[in-house]
Amino acid sequence: MENTHPQDKYKFSMEKKLQQFFTIILASSLLAACSMPVRPTSTPIVDQALAGTIVAMTLQAIHTRVPENTQATTPPAQLEATAINSAVPSATPSPQIISTATASSTSTPTYSAPFLVFDGNTNCREGPGTGYKVVTVLGSGQKIEPVGVQANYWVVKNPNGPGTCWVVTDFATPSGSTWSLPTVIAPATSTLQAPPVPSWTKWDYRCDYAANGFNVTMILSWSDLATNLTGYRVYRDGQVIATLGADVTTYTDTTPLDNGKTLTYYVEAYKDAAHASSSNINASCQ
Repeated sequence: MENTHPQDKYKFSMEKKLQQFFTIILASSLLAACSMPVRPTSTPIVDQALAGTIVAMTLQAIHTRVPENTQATTPPAQLEATAINSAVPSATPSPQIISTATASSTSTPTYSAPFLVFDGNTNCREGPGTGYKVVTVLGSGQKIEPVGVQANYWVVKNPNGPGTCWVVTDFATPSGSTWSLPTVIAPATSTLQAPPVPSWTKWDYRCDYAANGFNVTMILSWSDLATNLTGYRVYRDGQVIATLGADVTTYTDTTPLDNGKTLTYYVEAYKDAAHASSSNINASCQ
């Protein structure tokens, strides 16, 4: 007689017990259904086919033999978690939108009024170059406002008279927003005939003592030899100190003078772009 494996005996016994257990449950359910009072709304119904299916699935599970000497390597809790994870779809993270736009900034230079400070006494002419007449002389350290630029020249407001004049850029230190200055077209050189040179008719000066030296009063007179003049300019130490009309032939100037210094005057007749200058007159006090 073939030996029966203890595990088979155990399973056979379990099958019998489960079969008896489910038969009892089924019978109890049928008896309870029959003994319960009939309710007019609904009657509980035992699905016999479903009960039979449960018994069959239980018996099939018992007949499925697990190989001997084999232990489950996966803990039940992990199997349960794996089953849940496989049943629930994994959440797909929403795509992160990264803006690639970068804020562009346009840097606007801070504006400040442009100025020039001159390193020494500098001729300021009617145009760029020695072919143009000297309009005035800009003093060392003098602060002048430029109004234009061209190549190696600044165009500045004439501090000693009307209009503008041109000065070499190397002789001035710029500051402020000189980048905003417009480029100016150079005027044509003068081809007009110069007016007659003014001649002195009288000059006289007086020295009065002052705290730091003297106050000098200079009286100048010249002849009016030209017709249709634009006017006259009076210069002291190379700078225009007065611009006069065509019929004016005298001018009086008062200025401080240090002891041992000398003042130099001359007068210039001009017509449009043509000029003619008188000789120099000097004054000093001791």
